[in-house]
Amino acid sequence: MNKKNNPLNQYPLHVWALTILLTPLIIVLFFVLTDVKNALVNVRLLPAFWGIGMVLSSPSLLIFILSNRFIEKLGLSDLAKKFIFGLIGVSCIILTFALLGGSSTIKLSVSYSPMFFILSLMVRRASIKPSLADEAN
Repeated sequence: MNKKNNPLNQYPLHVWALTILLTPLIIVLFFVLTDVKNALVNVRLLPAFWGIGMVLSSPSLLIFILSNRFIEKLGLSDLAKKFIFGLIGVSCIILTFALLGGSSTIKLSVSYSPMFFILSLMVRRASIKPSLADEAN
């Protein structure tokens, strides 16, 4: 199996990418609806949210991929695995924003954490079951 297409890497990557894409959209939509006069300024912030989010959360992506590989080995239900993955993700988000500091730390943690947790439960998770050919090797 090609490492690039490894289903174990796809789930954490999808949750991570969707969190980075959707959370700023929701934040900007909130600002647009509550502050109509600065709506264009808020929409212009989207690329910055996405770029900075990708860069600053890339270490968390590595943790997500490694933890997902570990979680996959546990004999738990798919929902339990998603729940544990969601908690790990929320912990990484809170830790990242705490390390960055600043006046928006709590607001951003409260914005990104629920989105990550919800997406971790909603995104389809590929489960790898060893085939007979794999067991023979």
